[in-house]
Amino acid sequence: MGGRVLFDRFGRPVTGVRISLNPSSLCNFNCIFCHSEGIFEEPKDTMTADEIQRITKILTRFGVDAVKLTGGEPMLRRDIVDVVQKLGELPLRELSLTTNGTRLVELADVLKDKGLDRVNISLHSLREERFNFITGVARLSYTLEAIRRAVEVGLTPVKLNVVVMKGVNEDEVDDIINFASSLGGGEKAKVQFIELVAEGSASSSFYSEFHADLSTMEERFKRIAVEERVRQLHLRHQYLLPNGVWVEVVKPMHNSAFCMADNRIRITYNGQFKPCLLREDNHVDFLSAMRNGADDEALAEMFRKAVWLREPFFKLRESSSCSLGLGSPYPSTRLLS
Repeated sequence: MGGRVLFDRFGRPVTGVRISLNPSSLCNFNCIFCHSEGIFEEPKDTMTADEIQRITKILTRFGVDAVKLTGGEPMLRRDIVDVVQKLGELPLRELSLTTNGTRLVELADVLKDKGLDRVNISLHSLREERFNFITGVARLSYTLEAIRRAVEVGLTPVKLNVVVMKGVNEDEVDDIINFASSLGGGEKAKVQFIELVAEGSASSSFYSEFHADLSTMEERFKRIAVEERVRQLHLRHQYLLPNGVWVEVVKPMHNSAFCMADNRIRITYNGQFKPCLLREDNHVDFLSAMRNGADDEALAEMFRKAVWLREPFFKLRESSSCSLGLGSPYPSTRLLS
C-alpha cells in the first residue's frame, strides 16, 4: 500500500499515525478521570480537512497505512464527514476513530460509506446513574444506540473502551462483556478494560481512591480464555473468552514494553508531529511551514526529522535493539516483509 517504511534510531517502524482533530479540552463529556474539558470552540490554528489529507498523503509515501482519529471528541468537528472522506481517498489499510458516540447514530452509515473502517466507543457503565456520574452527562441510551448503530453499518470491530474504577464500575466487567456478546462478539464487538492512570484530574487523592489494579482481572481472563494472542502494537495480550468476546487489558503507558513496540507517530490538532506520546518538548511544527508555502518534499523532510527524534521514553536498559541506527542523521528505511 505504501513505500519504504521509516525506522527510527531504535529500530521501530513507523506504520501508523494518530491524528488529534481537536484539542483534548474540546469535549462534550466531563469524565471524572479526564482533564481540561469545557472548551467547545475549535481554535483558529486547527488543521483543515485538506491539510490533514495532504500531510497524511505524504506519510503514506513512507508506508504509513493506519490512521486513528482522536480528540478531544473528534465527532464535534463540523467537517468530520469531509475529513473522513478525504482520508478515505488515500491508500490506507485502516482508518479508525475513537469517540464517545456523539452524532454517531446520525452519521455512522455516512462515515462508513466515506471510508471509515471501525470505531472505538467509550462505555464506562451500563447503569444510567453511574454513567451520568462518570461522564457528567445523561447520554447512556444514546451511547448504547450509537454502539448498536456502528455494529449495524459495519464499523467493526467496535471496541468498547472501559476505564475501570474501584468502587464505581469494577463490578460491571462481566455485564459489559455480556453486552459485547449480545452485539455479536468476535469481530463485531470487543472490549478494552483500561487501568486508571495518575495524570490530569486522576492524580493524588483521586487516583488513590479510584485506582484499581487490573492484574488480577487479566490473570482471570488468561485462565478462562479459549485463545490468546499478542497485538504487535504495544505487545498487549488479547483473550478470547468462552462467550466469543475478545477482551484486552490496557495497562498504563509508563512502561518499556509499550514504548519499544510503539509504531505510531502522533499529529496534534494544530499541525505538529509529536514524536513521543509522553513528551511535549520535541514537537515538529509542519503546519506553519505548510501555510507558508512549503512543498511536499520539505514536509516529508520534517516527517523524517520527527521520526529521527523518536526515542522510547522508558528504554529497555542494555537492549541490543536500542542501538539500531544511532549516529545516522536520518531514520533508516526498508521494506517490511
